[in-house]
Amino acid sequence: MTACFEKPERSCFNLTHYARLVPESHIVFITPPGCSRIIRLSAIEQGVSDRFTVFNLEQSDVISGSVEEIFIEGVQQTIDRLTDEERRPKVMLTFTSCVDSFIGTDHSYVMSELRAYAPDIIFMDLAMDPINRETLAPLVRVHKNIAALFEKTEPCRSIVWLGKWIPPEPDDPLAVKLAEKGFVSRHLLQCETLDELRELGNAAAFVAVTKIMLPVVRELKARLGTPYYNLAEPDDPESISEEELLSL
Repeated sequence: MTACFEKPERSCFNLTHYARLVPESHIVFITPPGCSRIIRLSAIEQGVSDRFTVFNLEQSDVISGSVEEIFIEGVQQTIDRLTDEERRPKVMLTFTSCVDSFIGTDHSYVMSELRAYAPDIIFMDLAMDPINRETLAPLVRVHKNIAALFEKTEPCRSIVWLGKWIPPEPDDPLAVKLAEKGFVSRHLLQCETLDELRELGNAAAFVAVTKIMLPVVRELKARLGTPYYNLAEPDDPESISEEELLSL
């Protein structure tokens, strides 16, 4: 037997907050107990436990190579349960953790099985793996997946703020200037349906509040042709200036 210590400290914001920004969604974590602990606590703290399902991976599961089976069956059972409760989600966000990088779970196979099982549901294959140094940080990847749902159908005079956990305050200097120019400030947290989230793609511009959102707004610019304003680094050569933003 090995004695272990799990420190009780948790940061103010984690993946729980980001994942819950997708309306009509459900989040599933397939991780060791130590990894899911902060998620469970945060979900309870925020009163959104009903939007999260956790399947704990034990050492025996990792050694036996049954993670794919647990992954697929766990998500399918969750979909069936939510459907019986008349809460069938439109989006499923599935999270694995650092250990997944070492055991080599076949995510392509898992996702193909889940998409065949529920073709009406959008599946996001995500990871809570802060030790990963080969790809973007977990929060950036989550936000890129969320932003991938944006669609440009009917451009409107709105500005979408990205990288801020909550909508800007009414007295935020930039928000005030935008309102004076007839723009409506929008934020993910204000979306109550998946359709409303998709419509964020109609924005006249995106505002990147933090540096971690630069890969997101740059990808949106390439895909939708929508300019962005880099509030975190105004000297960004790809960013429009505040004057250009206000004159759109």
